[in-house]
Amino acid sequence: MYLLYLDGSGSVRNPNERHFVLAGVAVFERQIYHLISEADNFVESLGIGAPGDVELHASLMATGKRAPWKGMARQKRLDTIEQGLNLLNSAHWSVKAFAVIVDKGARTTGDSVEYAFEEICNRFNMFLFRSASKNQDIHRGLIVMDKSHYENTLQGLAQRFRQQGTQWGKLHNLAEVPLFVDSAASRLIQIADLLAWAVWRRYEQKDARYFDHIAGRFDKNKGVMHGLVHYKIPTDSCHCPACMSRGWV
Repeated sequence: MYLLYLDGSGSVRNPNERHFVLAGVAVFERQIYHLISEADNFVESLGIGAPGDVELHASLMATGKRAPWKGMARQKRLDTIEQGLNLLNSAHWSVKAFAVIVDKGARTTGDSVEYAFEEICNRFNMFLFRSASKNQDIHRGLIVMDKSHYENTLQGLAQRFRQQGTQWGKLHNLAEVPLFVDSAASRLIQIADLLAWAVWRRYEQKDARYFDHIAGRFDKNKGVMHGLVHYKIPTDSCHCPACMSRGWV
């Protein structure tokens, strides 16, 4: 079984932000322990408090508004985000990244979060199907998300997707509706948070410094970045990796 740990970045309600990002890290069950151990060791190496009390939360790390990041030099905080992203970059080859970037101006109907969730469910399902076809070994998937006020909505959507399908068909490879956990208790949700923030910075702020660390981790097949989707206004030109790989420039 693969578990996809998801988190979001950006605000759908903030008119000053153009993009919302939903991103996640898909980890095969046998690799979960190893990635968590690497993350715990990294946090302990920072020496900023008991590891269990330190949460890797990109926006708080970047702003330094709360302990244990408050009082730490800004450059050191930003360097720590990069080092945290390297946990994903150096993980086992089977660990894959997924992200959906929604330009809110392109959505004339519907909710950006719901759209991103449906799209990322579809991408994860495609990855599982492709893995089964390639390796002759069927794996189911389970989505684990940070607790949010979207919990009830997304659980209902996931149940509908399983029973009735999405606009792309049924998600046969997802085993259950999403599970919601406190990000403070899950290192892999925290890595998903770093990933989502890095992608958001790339599209919202045109800052690829963090994105470049994990660009090679997105699910890819035959040159197409299936794990990275940029939903944009059709008339806008874009040369991001997602659009370039599909010829959507």
